[in-house]
Amino acid sequence: MPVIESLFKPHTARSVSFEDHRPGPVAYVTNGLRDNGVLGFVTPLSGDRVFEFTGLTVSAFCEATVQMPPFIARGNGGSGLIVLEPKMPMTPTRIGYIAACINTTLHWRFSWYRQASVQRIRRLEIPDVPASSAKFRVKNLLPQTSKPVTPYPKLRFRPFRLDAIYDLVPGEYHNASRLPRGAVPLVSCGDADNGIIRFVDVPEDRIHQHKLTIALNGATLTGKYHPYKFAAKDDIAVCSPRTPLRLSTEIFIQMTLNRERWRYSYYRKCFIEKLRRFQLSLPVSGEHIDEDGIQTAIEATAYWRFLKSGLENRAGLTLRTDFAF
Repeated sequence: MPVIESLFKPHTARSVSFEDHRPGPVAYVTNGLRDNGVLGFVTPLSGDRVFEFTGLTVSAFCEATVQMPPFIARGNGGSGLIVLEPKMPMTPTRIGYIAACINTTLHWRFSWYRQASVQRIRRLEIPDVPASSAKFRVKNLLPQTSKPVTPYPKLRFRPFRLDAIYDLVPGEYHNASRLPRGAVPLVSCGDADNGIIRFVDVPEDRIHQHKLTIALNGATLTGKYHPYKFAAKDDIAVCSPRTPLRLSTEIFIQMTLNRERWRYSYYRKCFIEKLRRFQLSLPVSGEHIDEDGIQTAIEATAYWRFLKSGLENRAGLTLRTDFAF
């Protein structure tokens, strides 16, 4: 079996912090597998190393992602990325297969106390690509994205209590196994499949739709938006806006909640009363949430069209920019 150093030339990533960049067309890649490791799209600075090839990024915990040029890899701090440049022409399928091998067969070798480095990964073996694995094109499986078309607006923020924005109520069901099977998704606090754990049959008056949910257990404070009909377990809070909110505002609030998850854990849960007191900083115009500013910011992101299209297809809706729930 070939080893990594026989297939790739390693590079050390070099960049300044993501927050120091202005919006732009170049992907900024960080640790982790979420969103393929892409934290956002930026304009490169003089201290950044921009990579102009299709290759792999490998995190300190040996998480591999496939990146298309151009991209910047997180290089500041003590856990910067390793960037692997193919030594020979490789199809996206082969590069994707190698990334999958790293994530499934090599990832377990590394941890916070034994982080991946060029020296530690260079001699690791990669299985040969079986012929049956070469029948798909990675490019065709990736979402079509658009580059930012407008600059991000300058926003003014102030804190809002969650219970000033939403009526927060725990889900109606505790024991999922007692519910009969049916066609309605049952949402819990898990992260996979947007929190859906099974499909059940429940009364119509206990079905929700077009609602944000917030986890009270597990990865506490995780926000997920559900355009479809669903039932809710009691380990999540169902959020009903006190006044109509645009879709872009709900997605912005979801994003803001997810950036605050570090404050809580399985041992420091955010139960319902604490959640109602939780404060989020949101853009304001006067004393009210600046939904125009939020919408402009959301529409300037590269994935908005893809996300909006997905919500339309899932919910069977035609979403307008001024859509309110």
